[in-house]
Amino acid sequence: MAMSLFPLEQDLSCPVCFEIFNDPVILSCSHSFCRTCLQRSWEEKMERECPVCRCQSSEGHLPTNLALRSACESFLQQKRARDLDPQRCPLHCMRLHLFCERDEKLVCTQCVSQHHQNHSFCSISKAASPRKEKLKILLARLETKRKVFQKSKYISEQVAAHIKSQAQNTETQIQEDFEKLHQFLREEEEATTAALKVEEEKKSQRMKKKIQELDKQIMEIISRVTELNNILKEDILIVQDFKKASERAEYIVPDPQPQESGALIDVAKHLGNLSYRVCKKMKNVCPYFPVVLDPNTANPSLSISADFSSFSNSAENPQLPDNPERMSAYESVLGSEGFSSGTYSWEVEVGNSEDWIVGVAEETVSRKETCGAVPENGFCCIWRDGNNITAGLSLSTSETLMKKPTIKRIRVTLKCQEGLVIFSNSDNNTDLHTFAHKFTKKVYPYFNNGSKNALKVIQQSNTESNSLTQSYSFLSRYFFGTST
Repeated sequence: MAMSLFPLEQDLSCPVCFEIFNDPVILSCSHSFCRTCLQRSWEEKMERECPVCRCQSSEGHLPTNLALRSACESFLQQKRARDLDPQRCPLHCMRLHLFCERDEKLVCTQCVSQHHQNHSFCSISKAASPRKEKLKILLARLETKRKVFQKSKYISEQVAAHIKSQAQNTETQIQEDFEKLHQFLREEEEATTAALKVEEEKKSQRMKKKIQELDKQIMEIISRVTELNNILKEDILIVQDFKKASERAEYIVPDPQPQESGALIDVAKHLGNLSYRVCKKMKNVCPYFPVVLDPNTANPSLSISADFSSFSNSAENPQLPDNPERMSAYESVLGSEGFSSGTYSWEVEVGNSEDWIVGVAEETVSRKETCGAVPENGFCCIWRDGNNITAGLSLSTSETLMKKPTIKRIRVTLKCQEGLVIFSNSDNNTDLHTFAHKFTKKVYPYFNNGSKNALKVIQQSNTESNSLTQSYSFLSRYFFGTST
């Protein structure tokens, strides 16, 4: 049976530092110490004596205890090997083969006799069996957790890639839209400058013709003055040519008229309210939509136009992140702006689509699981399914509004304070249905389209909104450096 290493470790320990000897030296009294420990002891006490027996030492040279050094190196090697072997007892260097149920630790035979007397023991395999099953359960949970984190990482990578794609596409669209504005402004600048040039040419030619006529008359007058001055120099000529000279002195051409009105460049016409007039013309290149569709809420099956005003069902079905805002359960999309106060109105062109839903939805509506588009679920909507247009009153009640409809445009009016959502036929300006529902959350325009035919938010006239004023204010600052 192997012996414990503790007595041996004590024999191989320096009596000064109590650690395994490091470069041991031996004195004449046969005591050994670490070289550095002995030298430090002598320096502190300022005398050369053995730290154990106090014997004076006269050695000038401290001889190395080669046998002890070899024993220490061997011991340390065994200790390192023992520490690296998990199947051996760290105290006795014996193989572990029992499990103490009381202390819940592995023991060797010497541990049993020295430290675990009268304890209950079992084999390692028996102790390992229930623990193995528990570890398998914990491992399964950990694997599940790993899969959850891997899925989350995959989704995050998808979102990161989509963000980059969104940023690139948006930047491209921004550049294209601003290029349209720049092009429009360049053309307006050219047209305005051309009009100025036309006016300048016309009025300059008129002045040139007038100046030429005045030059001609001035030369005639100068000629007569010269002629009369020559006559006045000689008395005989005065008498002889008096009648002719008098006639020449009478210049019957009327005096020039004062400058006529409008001779100058009409600066005010060209520069007055220039930025406003240009912005007013921009309504054709700057359409205003009262509702802008939010692509981050759109179901992947939908295709949204570049100006975010229309959408239709698409067969492409691209891979998009299933972010919390997205209407994953419906072929739907929300407006980008929600409302909690005020009155708002927008028109939707349903065209030839026979499968659509139009209305409003609270921000808390279910987006990942299907539910009826009725007030109790946070929706106030009407829809067309086949040949009927219907209003969803509740999960069990609906009202048919039109049969075999020919309606092309629907106006939705939201009055937040009154809790009213009014649907009307824009074609003939007749009411279809009114919901009275007190909203407790922010409300968003809601659209659903199961058809390849597009649903479109109709462009609103600039005279019907404050967009012209807002556009004028922004564009004046951006392009002209002026303000309202």
